[in-house]
Amino acid sequence: MLGETVKSAGGIAMRRNPVVLIVVITTALSIIAFSRGQVVENPARPTAPNSGRVLELTQVWRITDNGGQYYFQGPRDLQIAEDGSIFLADNEEFLKFSPDGKFLKNLFKKGQGPGEIGDFFYYFLHGRDIFIQDYPSQRFWRADLNGVFQEQISLANKDYSGFLGTPPDGFLFLKTVWPPPAERTGKLMEILHIVVLVGRDGSELRNVATFRPRDFLAPQAATSWSAKITALDAEGKILYAFHGRDYLIEAVDLGRPATMRRFSRTYPKVPHVEKSWELDFRNKYGAPKIEYDIDVKNLFPVGDRLWVETSTDDKVRGRLFDVFDKGGRYVDCFFLGPGRTLMAVQKSFVFCQEKNADETIAIVKYRIEGSAD
Repeated sequence: MLGETVKSAGGIAMRRNPVVLIVVITTALSIIAFSRGQVVENPARPTAPNSGRVLELTQVWRITDNGGQYYFQGPRDLQIAEDGSIFLADNEEFLKFSPDGKFLKNLFKKGQGPGEIGDFFYYFLHGRDIFIQDYPSQRFWRADLNGVFQEQISLANKDYSGFLGTPPDGFLFLKTVWPPPAERTGKLMEILHIVVLVGRDGSELRNVATFRPRDFLAPQAATSWSAKITALDAEGKILYAFHGRDYLIEAVDLGRPATMRRFSRTYPKVPHVEKSWELDFRNKYGAPKIEYDIDVKNLFPVGDRLWVETSTDDKVRGRLFDVFDKGGRYVDCFFLGPGRTLMAVQKSFVFCQEKNADETIAIVKYRIEGSAD
């Protein structure tokens, strides 16, 4: 598997795992150019007078796996349906909970038949439907909110590397174009990420945007260098993206193709602590040393704001989140609190993953007291 996928509110955040890979992909695609426009440069501090506070949260409920009906190993992609139901993916699990956090059912059925899922899948909720891409088999299908299979949607002769969301007029998929194997000589190289709008019948309608993250590619191995993160807003109109290491967000207006806003802010980089496997990989393949962590960890569209999860993680205050308005202006920032990993946002509530003292995992819904932005 090339990587794990972490769901954000209204979108998906794709992060490659830090493993050595052998990749041989020779797909050729026509590329469309997009106007990227000017970058909105923001200062280091936002405009809100109470910026930098720890978000005040009150627990609503807490989900654990103590009952034995399911087990949290690596929960991801938490999404909330229009009826308030909570959905969560995990290792060979696709869990559904009631709005008050009660376990309802496991929708996962392993296999390659109608309504069955393989080892890794992407999903998005849209109205009262669940759209699921089974990544290994490239099957794409629709189920109701009880997980009952409704229809298969043909993606014949297509090789999509990710399912990014459900705008009003179709689906967003990702095509990845790698350099030819002969050019992978042990250096950082651009990997084209092409976002494609696909109709409800599975037909390709148009390219939406092209991003150019870089990875280290050698003749027999590869490893990630850039982040590859996209997040679709709740209305399905704006696609936010971060593809790189340095703080730069891009926002694509899906209603006006070929237009893109870009914004950044002065950001103090976090020094990277090299892991043992990274040192071994550098020594073996000549990869560059990572001096600083990737500035942005995830993107969460929240109403007319964008929450940006940064690489800053304070031991006392927790993870730092920046807040931007629709124009790309840096308006606020806050800390989430120690030990919390944000999974989703819904109006005045946040859903967080936490580890208990015994290293077991809990999913917690909190009410935001006061204003978050």
